Amino acid sequence: MFAEPRQHLQRPGCARVAVVGSGISGLAAAHTLQGLTDVTLFEAGDYFGGHTHTVDITLPDAQGRQQTFGVDTGFLVLNERTYPNLLALFAQLDVPVVPSDMSFSVQAQGLGPKGGKLEWSGTSLSSVFAQRANLVNPTFLRMLADIVRFNKLCTQLAEQGLDAPSGPLMQPLGDFLRERRFSDAFRDGYFLPMLGCIWSCPTDQMLAFPVATMVRFCHNHGLIQLTQRPQWFTVPQGARRYVQKIVQQLPDARLNSPVRALLRDADGVRVVTDARVEHFDAVVLACHSDQALRLLGDGASDAETDTLAAIRYQTVS
Repeated sequence: MFAEPRQHLQRPGCARVAVVGSGISGLAAAHTLQGLTDVTLFEAGDYFGGHTHTVDITLPDAQGRQQTFGVDTGFLVLNERTYPNLLALFAQLDVPVVPSDMSFSVQAQGLGPKGGKLEWSGTSLSSVFAQRANLVNPTFLRMLADIVRFNKLCTQLAEQGLDAPSGPLMQPLGDFLRERRFSDAFRDGYFLPMLGCIWSCPTDQMLAFPVATMVRFCHNHGLIQLTQRPQWFTVPQGARRYVQKIVQQLPDARLNSPVRALLRDADGVRVVTDARVEHFDAVVLACHSDQALRLLGDGASDAETDTLAAIRYQTVS
């Protein structure tokens, strides 16, 4: 099955541009180019948005009445420090945002009082010591001291510059923690759970990441600050609101329309789908690098192949 394109008239003398992929990159590209060119948006799946995906959940309220809530399963939150361009896009689209709570809590076996289950949260001093026995638990107190030491060390590394990392910044995280004698409780009761919230990959692969990757992300998002952390925001009723606003502006946006190949010629690019072959003046590949390389096929240049093939992906379930 494929979605027929909406009928529209191509403007004389106006370039035709295909955008492949409807995640935020593809949507932003299509939104920016629309009006300047004739844009066609291709999406292989059955919904627009990519990582932005809102599902409706219906639950009874206290009075037993059914209420439906839009729940985001991918993209959730943004802040002014790290997402200024996305906030500007939302303002342009008249998509509202509201403050959101970004809290962190951990349950871990074997790290709690007397070797039992550990439970703690960073919301307040009371939630840090939700298990009052941890007030005198040396393992837990060592973990807290390591958090402070770790944050200070990462701040120092970030201030040294991350544009051309070398030395300790290129060390695997696991080696970095061991050499600096961070405790197992810190690693398993704070560090790995925190990164697990961010990076969807097995813990052994997280520990193989270079230090610079972790420091850059945590510094940019204010995760190594105990105070003055950024205010996070979310889109009420779900982030699909911005997706819908962009797609509604596009005269030719197609679902269930996977692009099978791109064939370049002297006049532009032929886009091959299951339905037809169409000619465009240019193509924006707003898809994963391995997908882009597959679409380019034998027509990929050496530079394109080297760049796109260098990016690795981790399968998650």
